[in-house]
Amino acid sequence: MKKSMLTALIALGLITPILTNTGASAAEFNQNEPNASAIIPKINQQQQKLPKLSEKQLKIQDSDIETWMPNPTVRELMLNFLIKRGYLPEGSSVNEITKDLLGSIKPSDIIILEINTFAGGQITPNLSEGLQYINPEVSVGIDIIDADDSQLLKLDFAELHQNVDQWDIYIVNPNKIANQQIMQKVSDAKLPAKGESYQNPTIYYVKANFTDNGTNLTPIPSKTIDISKSLFPTINLTDNDFWREIDHTKSSYHGITSALIRKDNFFTILPIGSYYIFTELSEGNYSGNLSETELTLNAMNKVAKNPQNYYAWILATEDYNDGQHQDVVLGSIIYAEYQK
Repeated sequence: MKKSMLTALIALGLITPILTNTGASAAEFNQNEPNASAIIPKINQQQQKLPKLSEKQLKIQDSDIETWMPNPTVRELMLNFLIKRGYLPEGSSVNEITKDLLGSIKPSDIIILEINTFAGGQITPNLSEGLQYINPEVSVGIDIIDADDSQLLKLDFAELHQNVDQWDIYIVNPNKIANQQIMQKVSDAKLPAKGESYQNPTIYYVKANFTDNGTNLTPIPSKTIDISKSLFPTINLTDNDFWREIDHTKSSYHGITSALIRKDNFFTILPIGSYYIFTELSEGNYSGNLSETELTLNAMNKVAKNPQNYYAWILATEDYNDGQHQDVVLGSIIYAEYQK
């Protein structure tokens, strides 16, 4: 069975497994993840000023899901989850989703929604609106996969951060590496820190492209590793190999990690920590070295036999932390092909 390139990201720990249904939406449920702390529900100050509604009016308001959960992709994803987990019967529609039903989801259920614009998913400013009604003991996350910065710039990051426990963005583009305006908008939102029990949200820029109607991610190599003279050559990289505009003074940490991937099934041969280790020699200049061990020697001998069947996955990260708000990581993923 043909696997998505997302499988490689899953193997590297960047994306958790995804259950897809036919068409544009997907939802995932990972029982191995730890339970997150309670989500702080959003308080709508304007609604508090309105007169109290009658029981009949409340029922009408609650049934109008397009009002309280306006994003169509999120509605479909939640419907898929609720049917899959038995909260709703097969054949149910989004109109049968209620706030009370979301509040009854078991704490043991973990929800991660994938908004994939390549597969028809829609990004709206109020993307996460409605998810605050989910039982606060349930861990909720969103993965956004997109190539259009303009849509992401309209996203309400403060609302997104408040309504879910974890969010990550994957910007897939073969040419443009990074748009600093997005990170600036996140910084301007002054997201409250959620504590050490939460994973830092990350914005990944992936130098690749989707093919086959959004089902496969095709890596675009931007570097070449010459193994004609040595199976363990030094790899030299600079900031210019990743995003174009970068200011290390705004981040508390920056570094580079890597992994060795087999192309035919996107299998991770050498994971992060077992492949090249990069050291910053001077500002923005990095040197990567691979230790010769039995594990790495076996792996590189396989690469030497068929170099066209493997590639290096390289991730540069910047950790933005002002000491007062939520840490946010900016990541840039590039690929290197082997040459013999």
